Amino acid sequence: MLLVYFASKNSLSVATVEVTRKTLEALAVQPDVVAVLPNQKIHLIRPQKIEYSALIEQEKQDKLTWGLKQLEIPQLWQKTKGQDINVAVLDTGVYAAHSALKDRVKDFIVIDPLGRRIKSEPAFDCGQHGTHVCGTIADGETPEGISIGVAPQANLFVASVLIGDASLRTLMEGISWAIEKGADIINMSLGFNYYEPLFAEILEILLNQYGILPVVAIGNENHGNSSSPGNAYNAFSVGAVEKIESSNVDVSFFSSGASLVFPGQPNPVVTKPDIVAPGTQIYSSIPPTTDEDGTYEYNFMDGTSMATPHVAGVAALLMAANPTAPATDIITVLKETAAHPKGSVLRPCNRWGNGLIQPVEALKKLTET
Repeated sequence: MLLVYFASKNSLSVATVEVTRKTLEALAVQPDVVAVLPNQKIHLIRPQKIEYSALIEQEKQDKLTWGLKQLEIPQLWQKTKGQDINVAVLDTGVYAAHSALKDRVKDFIVIDPLGRRIKSEPAFDCGQHGTHVCGTIADGETPEGISIGVAPQANLFVASVLIGDASLRTLMEGISWAIEKGADIINMSLGFNYYEPLFAEILEILLNQYGILPVVAIGNENHGNSSSPGNAYNAFSVGAVEKIESSNVDVSFFSSGASLVFPGQPNPVVTKPDIVAPGTQIYSSIPPTTDEDGTYEYNFMDGTSMATPHVAGVAALLMAANPTAPATDIITVLKETAAHPKGSVLRPCNRWGNGLIQPVEALKKLTET
């Protein structure tokens, strides 16, 4: 099965086809065809489910998850909580009836393996991943009063692109849907195990034609590896840090990172990830789940999938505070103000990228520009 990408002014126009070699050659030279490529499989940047009883007690005391505390998110809430910013989440779906999400999910679509859009009421999650990601972006509070979401007044537009036999086709259709819905930010906590050069063009279109900020997980394949589309030279890719002793953080062992060579680009050697954010021991919402211990609607997960929505939520806060700032400026200030343990000497590196995001400093710098 092949994926055909057409030139279009209003969306990413794609189709899946089965062709002979002769037909393929004729198709590839058509004037509106930008690319013909294999319809590769995509997958979750799969997290680990974990239990941390001591951490949850601390978060109950702080009334915040450790990630929000580390990033000093309440300081940004004094100015904005992300109102009127549209964040598209391309994932496994969302359990929109979750009490912490309240009315945050504004639209939901299922993209089937053939790339067809299927409306579904109510919105559902075919796993737990999408609801957990959505929670980190825009959840309210738990019954114990723990604030979970970075931007609790942002609007969520969720496409289930990882249901069934997910592929590049379903992902591109999800991106096209997000464009049509007026997304300001697209969260992609997913990837595929090869480098797809077409995604550099798609990310360029999102940023510079539509003004949309794509935030992409770099992957959980450990140091020396990376996932596409997070490894595109122009991707804004996110690695994960974990909480350690003395209130410090360090890059999580699983967080991917690599130095990549892109011949022909102005800067042919690119270091990924671009930045890092809290991605270990992250407490967020999940669909109601029952096991031998009872029924629960929140859980901890680890992964760059959990770091990415922290960055998407911060971007929503920055956009809400500075509505005229282009998406490219948001990326610039987050990278320039990030904190690297070695200062500017080893920045960027393929573990920390430019460093741990500093949202308060980013807001100050964005306001000055």
